[in-house]
Amino acid sequence: MKLHELKQAYNELARNMRNLHDKIGDNTWTDEQRSQWSEWKQKLDGLDEQIKREEALRDADQRFVEENEEEHRENLDNEERGGQSIDEQRAQAFDAFIRQGMQEISPEQRQIIREMRAQGTSPDEKGGYTVPVEMLNMIHESMKDYGGLASVAQILNTDSGHTIDWPTSDGTAEEGELLGENTEATEGDVTFGMASLGAKKLSSKVIRVSNELLNDSGINIQAFLSSRIGQRLGRGEAKYLVQGTGTGTPEQPTGLQASVTGTTTAASSSEFTWQEVNGLIHSIDPAYRRAANFRLGFNDNTLKMLTEMEDLQGRPLWLPAVSGAAPATVLNVPYFVDQGIADIGVNNKFMYGGDFNQFIIRRVRYMVLKRLVERYAEFDQTGFLAFHRFDCVLQDTAAIKALQGAAT
Repeated sequence: MKLHELKQAYNELARNMRNLHDKIGDNTWTDEQRSQWSEWKQKLDGLDEQIKREEALRDADQRFVEENEEEHRENLDNEERGGQSIDEQRAQAFDAFIRQGMQEISPEQRQIIREMRAQGTSPDEKGGYTVPVEMLNMIHESMKDYGGLASVAQILNTDSGHTIDWPTSDGTAEEGELLGENTEATEGDVTFGMASLGAKKLSSKVIRVSNELLNDSGINIQAFLSSRIGQRLGRGEAKYLVQGTGTGTPEQPTGLQASVTGTTTAASSSEFTWQEVNGLIHSIDPAYRRAANFRLGFNDNTLKMLTEMEDLQGRPLWLPAVSGAAPATVLNVPYFVDQGIADIGVNNKFMYGGDFNQFIIRRVRYMVLKRLVERYAEFDQTGFLAFHRFDCVLQDTAAIKALQGAAT
């Protein structure tokens, strides 16, 4: 089957599963209906695996085309070529800088690189240069593959990394009062907390590249570095967005796990029930449950447990997504998967629910890349080191709550 046929089959099967679920409604599921559901789910999982394989192959084919695009373009006879845009000139100059260093590139390219450097916001990063927009977009695209939290949180992009004092508050206990005629209103001050939204620095660690690879003009070295940098920074950012303690040296971001203080506790530290998941959902104020970005969040191990759970009528908690029609849900609530969230365990916060638009992720647009020549000269290698700055804050502490394992 072709990819689009696989996706059509997946959507049709998912739609049938949802229709069966809706048709049965509040009635108790029969053995025949549960058997039908299990059979369809097994087929759905198989189609999902096939789709992932086909998409991986398609991505590999696309990367091959992109990496050889320049060579194919140069082989076209009598092609009309227009003038290069600023972004194209920067990308070309940056590619030359990566391969050859500042001393070996043309004076025009050297000037473009210096102009790029002058636009950066970290003058103390001697020897570093801000990456061009095209490469930055590729890095950010790679980072999207890691950490589902960033896909549902509110992203704040800034040009600089100056600290922002960010107010936090919980107003769920505040309400207005009824007054009689000529009656004085009482005071009710708003209680604010204050968090500092800074720009924690994350490094890609040094990426060593052989000079043979750098000198091979057929290799898209920017794509190679972008992919590797994106993977490393994406994993690192995703980890701290969830697990950051807000303490330590250097100071970590205050991630979701440390920010969320409102919790409900499961009866066990090794398993949980659908009633406890429902309890988490209803522990959150209905005003947040009506928000467009209300979600559940957990890791893939927890999702696996949820897909196998049923309520008292034998109805499955999990419903599959239908492309363009409905997202996958647990107890009719959309969810995201983030591997940084803990498994169920003693006192572990293993599931979150709430309006994730209240979780702010701050990212600094500029990204600095250093080229290290002498450090690995004996290996005939060049090192590259990238820096990315980010931070996060939960601005409304009542908006998100957690389900945690029992203390024993």
